[in-house]
Amino acid sequence: MNFYIAILLLEEKPSNSILQNILGVIVTVGIVSICVYYVLRYLESVYVKYKKKPYFIHFYPSIKELPSNLQVFIEENDFYNKLDKKRKRYFAHRAAVFLDDIRFVGREGLVINDFMRMQITMMVIQLTFGMRHYLLEYLNTIIIYPASFYSILNKTENIGEFNPRSKAMALSWKDFQKGNLHEDDGRNLGIHEITHAIHYNSIKNNNISSEIFYDTFLELEEYLGSIEIRKQIVDAKILREYAFTDKFEFIAVLIEVFMESPDDLKQKFPEIYAYVVQMLNFRYFED
Repeated sequence: MNFYIAILLLEEKPSNSILQNILGVIVTVGIVSICVYYVLRYLESVYVKYKKKPYFIHFYPSIKELPSNLQVFIEENDFYNKLDKKRKRYFAHRAAVFLDDIRFVGREGLVINDFMRMQITMMVIQLTFGMRHYLLEYLNTIIIYPASFYSILNKTENIGEFNPRSKAMALSWKDFQKGNLHEDDGRNLGIHEITHAIHYNSIKNNNISSEIFYDTFLELEEYLGSIEIRKQIVDAKILREYAFTDKFEFIAVLIEVFMESPDDLKQKFPEIYAYVVQMLNFRYFED
């Protein structure tokens, strides 16, 4: 009986040994992969420190196509039409992925159509086009009201708000459209609220896009610590008074001006303009 058990043990040993070898290989590959990732991540952080931009922005194993009924909308977008053929495909791909990732909800009887979804989507894609990580972790729902709405969160009548706890953004469609129609006035509801979402994501995440945005924001804060610079900004009246509510509103209003009147901002405050370019890695006004 003991002899029979010994034979069984000998027969089981090779199979156990093979299993252990397989597990050993898997663990080793996993550890090596993690080490390689963090080494590359560190090297990219060093690269960003000196070059002020990531290794790369666009890399997609496969390109997602927009349905033809949605493609017509981006072909009317001014920013999209300034891109080369390759970047146009990237823009359309990002729009298609974003639409799959985000839930649009209408309130107070508002029926959301393709035009509405695409107008908001294109604005998000444009603002994040210089970033590798363009899907915002703390945004998965966009709520659209016909006009201003009562905010349960703030207990006020609002035209837009970003709520990171519910990962939702609420917009007044009337005011969103007004911002798009009256360009160059430094007021754009969509840009403003999307910037809040980007800013919050940059604080909570540690990917390279968030790192660049947040670290540059801190550099800008330090630069704006000068009383003389702050006085120049106030005197120039390039930013509306709401910008001085707090640092979150300041950056949101600043990026409104940057996206709508880049030449004006660059001429009056070239240093601040350069900070925003770096923050968003948005160099398309330089082309």
